[in-house]
Amino acid sequence: MDIVVGDSADLVRLREIVAQTKVVASTVGPYTVYGSELVRACVAEGADYCDITGEFPWVKQMHRELNDEAVRNNVHIASMCGFDCIPADLGCFMLAQYARDELNQPLQHVKGSIVGVRGGVSGGTLTTMVNQISVEKKLLWRKLKSMLRPSSAARGSASRGANVSGKNFQRGVIHYDETLQRWQTFWIMSMVNSQTAGWAGRILNYGPGFSYAESMSARNLIHAIGIAVGLLYGLILMMFGLTRNILYALKIVPRPGEGPSEEFTRRGFFSLHLEAFTASGVVYGKVSGTSDPGYGETITYMGESALCLAFDRDETFKPGVYPPSVTMGAALLRRLRNKGCQFDLGRAPIPA
Repeated sequence: MDIVVGDSADLVRLREIVAQTKVVASTVGPYTVYGSELVRACVAEGADYCDITGEFPWVKQMHRELNDEAVRNNVHIASMCGFDCIPADLGCFMLAQYARDELNQPLQHVKGSIVGVRGGVSGGTLTTMVNQISVEKKLLWRKLKSMLRPSSAARGSASRGANVSGKNFQRGVIHYDETLQRWQTFWIMSMVNSQTAGWAGRILNYGPGFSYAESMSARNLIHAIGIAVGLLYGLILMMFGLTRNILYALKIVPRPGEGPSEEFTRRGFFSLHLEAFTASGVVYGKVSGTSDPGYGETITYMGESALCLAFDRDETFKPGVYPPSVTMGAALLRRLRNKGCQFDLGRAPIPA
């Protein structure tokens, strides 16, 4: 394949490059810093686009700025096509379809839980995360306050088949889940996943007031508290240049450009349990992968998203700047299942 070279800040050169292709797949990150001009070039030149960002405020900025033009030019800009946020986004999409088909009812709420995960982190991802914390500090602070004041009234979940109409789905960051019979704690990706799935649910009309919440399973209460506190202190240390450089020097965290080895990536996995509530019942889902979620599964999600835009595009695809479920929906879900990615559904909880 030919190699062309351009600067991410040079819009003229990017337009020259984009004009030569049908679909652009971007892994630039942090997209807030390096990604905007490429999206603008794609919209202007009529090339479809996908990326693996988890920077929700940036995606919404691109939507506000470019969505109308993208619709006019029939361009599909599908952001968040990696582990951020394919499992949660397409997981809620398949559950909404299933609830309508099986129960003839819209969704009220989907509860997601990472019940198993093993994966590494790269320096680039950490840099993006630090950048995002400064952007979404108000949302993070609300999460931290709810961690200190868990809602005992909202602990647990509705029993199977019970009437859940009017249920309060707000739970403390640390809470006990009756379905999984496990303590749940803060999951670092819950903020972007909940916002993305909620946005898609409003556009695709999953149900009035639809919401998505996500947490991570722990072995016990002490483990749940330890995970939450450890993540909090780690994020604080990464926010300041001095402590961040000390962590780099001691090789506690990777620098930008460094990441997990190929062998570590092959040994990774994840499993996301989903519990979806309607007015009179519950349906269940599971999304799982058999490699490092950030650097193994993401490769599959991103590659298949690009191929889906290139070869599967039809009248069901929605032009504009949107999450993958809105842009590609059933076509992408079908592609991923054919590739061996697990997106399972049922009327009973699916074993992890």
